[in-house]
Amino acid sequence: MPNRGMTERRIAEAALHLVDQDGIDGLSMRKLAQALGSAPMSLYTYFPDREAVLEAVAQLLLAEIEVPDDELDWRETTRRIMRSVRAVGLRHPNAAPLINRFPPRTPDALAFVEAAFRAFRRAGFDDGTTARCYRALAVYSMGSLDVELGDYFAVHPAARPDAGSLGTPTLDRHLPHVAQIGPALAGQDDAAEFEYGLELLITGLAAAVGAP
Repeated sequence: MPNRGMTERRIAEAALHLVDQDGIDGLSMRKLAQALGSAPMSLYTYFPDREAVLEAVAQLLLAEIEVPDDELDWRETTRRIMRSVRAVGLRHPNAAPLINRFPPRTPDALAFVEAAFRAFRRAGFDDGTTARCYRALAVYSMGSLDVELGDYFAVHPAARPDAGSLGTPTLDRHLPHVAQIGPALAGQDDAAEFEYGLELLITGLAAAVGAP
């Protein structure tokens, strides 16, 4: 018999709390049940397995994304949403990979998508163009978040060459541009680089669709 105090949302919120603390790999149905003061088997009344719980956690994360007001134009709507996705990921760094793993499904999680689609349609974008813009923005958002949280450029060999290594003379001789430009990859401001890439993308989308 289902626990009357238990709901899908309560389970998902407890799971998000555990993932925030211990990471995705640290979540188990047993630990989740302990956090809820319940038996592990009771969770299976609401979720068939751990993967379904993680998908529910992703829906909670996606529901945190800002839904901009309709009076904003499509460019500012895009900026608000993209910045909010990044903010959610930085607020939940351990859970953020779930944003890339599971697409929005619930009405709350899809609210920002609806807002973006409305903004694109108000600007005169047709269905196909709206879909293509959404795909491009999703790829940029998920990719940039993954790069930032993983400190990709901080550990990139080109960004931090070892001046005393045996390969240094070879690097300078055969890969002079990597040797010269690589160090500039490290130490950049993540927020500024995100904004730079976002403006490039918005400008490119506007040019591609002939937006005013």
